Amino acid sequence: MFSGFPRWISRCRSPNWTKTEIKRFITLVALLCAAAFSADQLQTIFENATSALAAQDYGRAERGFQAVLQAEPGNVGALGNLGVVYSRTHRYVQAVNAYERALRIAPGDGQLETNLGLAYVKQERYAQALPIFEKLAEQPGGSRAQELVATCRLALGQLEPALAVLEPLRSADAKNAGVLYMLGVAYLKMKRTEDAHAVWTQMMEAVSPAQANFLMGKAGYETGRFEEAAAYFRKTLAADPAFDGGHRELGKTLISLRDDAGAREELRQAEPGDSEAAYFLGALLAKAGDARAIPLLIRAQEDNPDSWGVSYYLGRIYLEQGRTKEALEFLQRAAKARPDEASVQYQLGRALRKSGREMDARAAFARVKVLKTTSLEKESEIVSPLQGPN
Repeated sequence: MFSGFPRWISRCRSPNWTKTEIKRFITLVALLCAAAFSADQLQTIFENATSALAAQDYGRAERGFQAVLQAEPGNVGALGNLGVVYSRTHRYVQAVNAYERALRIAPGDGQLETNLGLAYVKQERYAQALPIFEKLAEQPGGSRAQELVATCRLALGQLEPALAVLEPLRSADAKNAGVLYMLGVAYLKMKRTEDAHAVWTQMMEAVSPAQANFLMGKAGYETGRFEEAAAYFRKTLAADPAFDGGHRELGKTLISLRDDAGAREELRQAEPGDSEAAYFLGALLAKAGDARAIPLLIRAQEDNPDSWGVSYYLGRIYLEQGRTKEALEFLQRAAKARPDEASVQYQLGRALRKSGREMDARAAFARVKVLKTTSLEKESEIVSPLQGPN
């Protein structure tokens, strides 16, 4: 771009410059100074955004990294950090896009690959995450990646391959509660009850009573043993009434036991900043047509903007309130993210009908007939996962 610059400099000794050459020279110097100034400015913006990220000021961090990328679209540091911002604010679709863009510029970057895999896990896209973690597990010090390989295999129902990873990890660290928890779940799913109990006995010796009961409750929940899970969560709260997630997990379990009143009580006792508890409580209230669901669901949406479940329940409660336009907006968003969810299509059909779009409503109801195996008279009341489709 500036290939002519040395030649012009050499002519500074000559008094025979034309006015045009002088103007070009001045313009060139100004451009170079502006470029240097912009580089310094961008570095300052990047450093300020990084400080904001460390301080959990995600809005300021996002604006800063976006400003850097406007000037330098290929800035890997800004892309990677923007992915972190999106992940921490539960916008996993955007996080994946940021990490993938960064990896196209810096292929093989281990931290970016790890973060991409974790974003996939948060979206429950275990099949996409698995090869990433398998690759990372082959590298020195890859024990954390091996745990993530086991997490993916367990979630995908690949029980024997999961055991093949978990057993060596247990041998290497007999007090790793996460490994012992997954190992017990794998054994229980394989109907190897005695092995599961042996592993969990080992786990309960490695952690505090509250933590042990909490993990046992999670295991019960994951394997559909809801009565057992509820008992463990109650033991958790008896040991530590302020245990992080205790009231939320007990509330979720009571939903599965169809004890909505008990679930509401537990979810109301969850930590004020627990957006997952806010979501489940909002969903229960929305099913009952209670307008108190709205601020709870909006709170959940702030932390989980990609959640199809939040959009579904907001649409549902708005529809019950006669706010058809708003209901339609949210239900269309949920249907776009989750086109194969019968309950979404059913509520969307209702909203379309109330909007006077009869043909579209019929199409939605026809979709329900294809998707739903039970009668249309009884819409499924299962609370959707908070993460939604992402």
